[in-house]
Amino acid sequence: MLSIPHTNKDGDSVFNYDEDLLKEMYAYCVTDVEVERLAAKASHPLSDNEYAVWLANEQVNDAGLKVDVEFAEAAAAYAEQELDEISDKLSRITNGVITAPKQFARLKAYVEPLAAKDEDIRKAITREVTDRRTGETTTKTTLDRDARNKLLDLERQEPGRIHPDFVEMVDLLDAAGRSSVSKFEAMSRRADHDQRVRGAYIFGGAGQTGRFSAAGLQVHNFPRNTAKHFDAIREQIMQGERIDDVMTVLASMLRGAIVADDGHTFVCGDWSGIESRVLPWLTADADEVLQVFRDMDTDPSLPDNYMRAASDIYSKPAAKINKDERAVGKVVVLACGYQGGVGAFNSMARAYQVVMTNEQAKEVIYHWRRANPWATRFWDELNDAVIDAVQNPGSIETVGRVSFMCGATGLLTMGLPSGRVLCYPQARCELIETERGDQWEVSAIKATWKPKQGDTEWPRIRLYGGLLAENATQAAAADILREALVDLTELDWPVVGHTHDELLLEVEDDEVAEATEQLRRAMLTAPSWADGLPLNCEIWNGERYRK
Repeated sequence: MLSIPHTNKDGDSVFNYDEDLLKEMYAYCVTDVEVERLAAKASHPLSDNEYAVWLANEQVNDAGLKVDVEFAEAAAAYAEQELDEISDKLSRITNGVITAPKQFARLKAYVEPLAAKDEDIRKAITREVTDRRTGETTTKTTLDRDARNKLLDLERQEPGRIHPDFVEMVDLLDAAGRSSVSKFEAMSRRADHDQRVRGAYIFGGAGQTGRFSAAGLQVHNFPRNTAKHFDAIREQIMQGERIDDVMTVLASMLRGAIVADDGHTFVCGDWSGIESRVLPWLTADADEVLQVFRDMDTDPSLPDNYMRAASDIYSKPAAKINKDERAVGKVVVLACGYQGGVGAFNSMARAYQVVMTNEQAKEVIYHWRRANPWATRFWDELNDAVIDAVQNPGSIETVGRVSFMCGATGLLTMGLPSGRVLCYPQARCELIETERGDQWEVSAIKATWKPKQGDTEWPRIRLYGGLLAENATQAAAADILREALVDLTELDWPVVGHTHDELLLEVEDDEVAEATEQLRRAMLTAPSWADGLPLNCEIWNGERYRK
């Protein structure tokens, strides 16, 4: 009412200067400042190290990532073709019932009869929703990402279980949900006058671990695959030629749309299997696993950790593991280190085209856990430690290289090897009835920098051993990246990105060799607190960003 101008009787554009409304707004602003002060007092200040990391990240954000704006605009122009392609396919497989991806009422009407005939399909696509105010519970049909993944898992475990057209429809809805066109539009829209997108990285954006997250450009969400013949396809797109399978093609072009400036080259380093190394190191009880990595780093011709995992599963020498068996080993290592079960295995298996039934997945998980008792011990000890910490405020419970303490107000903290702490607000311990009898369970608020749309309160999460292992591992890996980032920026190396476990430099062409050596040194020099942790990295250089 005060900020939007209106036209007066003379035709002039004027603001409302109502005295009562102004007083009301002033009072609101005073309250707003008071609340911000309370929030600041409730938050611990950044340590010197955290401030250095924040500052380095702001330098990265200020430098920005240069975008091939001309190409991004041309790719965005394919929005109509992409939507037409999805819509045509949907119409064909549903006999004209569904003619566009966002016809939610028609989708619901189409899938409900199918769900009525198959109990597993019904479970996959229905949710019970409870109204927080009335307590009333209703069942709703959904084809959100979680439901789509469950449907695809059913088909993968039992090929032919779901009609091929239905599977294709689910794939199309998935494709529509991750439209690459919108990302290209964001690139061109957010680019400054010099074609650089700034402010892409958020310090501490991942609330539970303190890892960096992304905003705007959303580099963290780019597909891993990169087009092999980028320049040729780019030329087709620039000419406006029609492209077969436009959804897949555009997705593969996203990374390459980020380019080095004229006379410059990207030098990018990616830590090799960082979480697979940090997890056993944190236990202080798995040196035999770490020795595998040390041997691999010394002699790359030796079987890697995925082959060794497959060796345990298939009861054959690691050197004789074939490509498909190694893929299974990779999936189980990546999916099961955090106490993951069949669901986690299937989710990871999708990414690596590994097909197994639930029973086969259970067997693989069983073999991995039996061969890696250090992991199961770590989960159990972490679970017991948080229970003891919450039940005994002020006590310090140590497991491997992490420790826990809970204050009288219920703030549970996890101390990391770097000295940084993770916080779990309003932790509480309750006796829960389970299939194995009554067991103690700890839960806490999952507070993030930005709540989910529609949430009216912070959700609570269960703090079990696997989740705590994941948080500790990802946080410690993030601390390694943080230190390397600070080292490089303090040496004035132009870091322009740090997505997941990689660091991206944009250097002058004649500095590539020196930058490569400096980047390798920064990434392979373990911090003082990470003694005994084997590190390795892969480094590439080029004019376009890739994976």
